[in-house]
Amino acid sequence: MTLLDLDPIRARFPALAAQQDVVHTCAPGGTQILDSALDAMRDTAIAANANAGAPFAASQAVELVVTRARERLGVLLGSQPESIVFGPNMTTLAFHLSHALDEVLATGGEIVCTRLDHDANVAPWRELAARTDATIRWIDITSDGSIDSSTIAEAITDRTRLVTFPLASNALGSIVDHAEIVRAARAVGALTIMDAVHGAPHLAIDRLGWGIDVIFCSPYKFFGPHAGVMAADPALLARLTPDRVRPSPDTGPDRWQTGTASFEAIAGCGAAAQYLLDVGMAAIAAHERSLTALVLDGLAERPGWRLHGHDDPEWRTPTFSITHERLSPGDVTASLAESGVNAYAGHYYAVEPMDRLGLLEEGGATRLGFVHYHGPADVERVLAALDLAHEGSDRSS
Repeated sequence: MTLLDLDPIRARFPALAAQQDVVHTCAPGGTQILDSALDAMRDTAIAANANAGAPFAASQAVELVVTRARERLGVLLGSQPESIVFGPNMTTLAFHLSHALDEVLATGGEIVCTRLDHDANVAPWRELAARTDATIRWIDITSDGSIDSSTIAEAITDRTRLVTFPLASNALGSIVDHAEIVRAARAVGALTIMDAVHGAPHLAIDRLGWGIDVIFCSPYKFFGPHAGVMAADPALLARLTPDRVRPSPDTGPDRWQTGTASFEAIAGCGAAAQYLLDVGMAAIAAHERSLTALVLDGLAERPGWRLHGHDDPEWRTPTFSITHERLSPGDVTASLAESGVNAYAGHYYAVEPMDRLGLLEEGGATRLGFVHYHGPADVERVLAALDLAHEGSDRSS
């Protein structure tokens, strides 16, 4: 078992110290915030509470905040600093990019999405298709929530202009073998867009090495503040025409940032990125694989529970959608809350996979999500809470 030393890691998260009676398995919906991210936000609000572009100290300080954050996120995402665009959240950035892609789809064509995606990586492209009379085609998933590779060649054709896919599923934890999708897209000259929101706290990312045009992520899913980040090929950013006001910059990533940015949030994003680089994504992934194996083994031993998703720790994040034979997902999360386990029930905006697996009309599933600040004791506590929920269902049946 490969595990991190949790004491110094957990000490970096004030909420974990303040809420020691709670296990935050709600992490896929948003992780707890890192101390240095909080400090960076506070320091920026005090010393750099200004807009950019002026000669006085606070304005110069805010420009340095943005530059440093772009450098750190560039390293984290395997992209250039000039590729980094900040926004309020991933969904807003995706819709923003979709408007600029009208010109790419102006002559028609096809957009390819997957049945594994969160709706933030579906709805913008559906609307783009509606505006441009493009056709949406789908890469399907298997019954265990993995990409059905046999449908890639069927979906991507010489009419494909854009291919979107996730790094990992926020609902099922499935990790996508994206190389085959990228190769097929490149073969027909299509743009590639990856939603790495769920994958970013768990997996190393390399936009340039993977040959992907655009990657989205959300720092509040990797220990930073509520914000969105787009890492995009600088040549693509320069070629497209974004919605913008006339005085905004004519070049560079600032051209894509509408209105005054949240500089405090950008500072926090940079601090979160640096933290992940310091801990190391390989160490985080190894730790989480150990947790994943413990959860999978624990679920397999317990009657009444069904895991939706495959059971290979190498190809999933420590995010688990489960249902109970008698309890509704809402009843499960209510029982877990009584045991001090925070979790969500529903579809988590992952409408496509939930519908494809027949869960959407049944209230979705209960999602348990762990990150690297969790340890075996957290897993044991969650499994014990599931036992209590099951026992309670026995008494009420």
